[in-house]
Amino acid sequence: MHSHIDVSNGRQRPSTRLADFPLLDNLSPGLLRHIELHAAPIKGKQRKLLFLRGDPEDFIGLVLQGSVYHTLQEPDGHEVIIDYSCPGELVGESALLHPGLRNCTAQLSRDCHLLALHRQHFRDLQNDPLLMSRIQQQLCRRLQRISSFVETVCLYRLEARLARHLLTEIDQHGHPGPDGPTLPLTINQTILAAMLNASRPRLNAQLKQWQRAGLIQLTRHALKVCDPARLRQIAQHPN
Repeated sequence: MHSHIDVSNGRQRPSTRLADFPLLDNLSPGLLRHIELHAAPIKGKQRKLLFLRGDPEDFIGLVLQGSVYHTLQEPDGHEVIIDYSCPGELVGESALLHPGLRNCTAQLSRDCHLLALHRQHFRDLQNDPLLMSRIQQQLCRRLQRISSFVETVCLYRLEARLARHLLTEIDQHGHPGPDGPTLPLTINQTILAAMLNASRPRLNAQLKQWQRAGLIQLTRHALKVCDPARLRQIAQHPN
């Protein structure tokens, strides 16, 4: 039987079942218990930064709720979000494979809950072939996402960057409808602008332009794409 963790205070009660995450599915009860016993809960309301670029890779984090944003800072202080981790994903997973120094800063969303496991407790995880195979797959997916981010930021204008981002999000989280797919908005425009390496005013202006043209319908909590075919055309033209 798999036990449960209350991430708000670390005491046992029905809350988050680790084995429900694909990363940890079908792992041995002993390994799950090892994680539960030694992992420390961290909440975004109490702590914004998980680690800074250049810090030693001495712990990993399992996201239970919310998001962890992987950021880089430009010389003028502008922050760019190059990737983000969702519930069920590890943060800093390279510490299990080839530990060195952090190559980015990790920031927690306000609603983020995660479990942090430090290096002295790594061995049991590293000795599990199934888990390590999944961690390598996750790292490969992260590298693919970052490669796509670099391509988009370097080669595409803002309009196309936004279109590509929305199409990806719709594929993963959108809800189909007779008048077009709807995407729940779980982040604000400041975060979205950082994901697209754009200023918030430019992003806001682009969204308003699309809304006036009838391409999208934007509310406080959702974005509906009224013309998906046109959005795909925009996404395919870099300049």
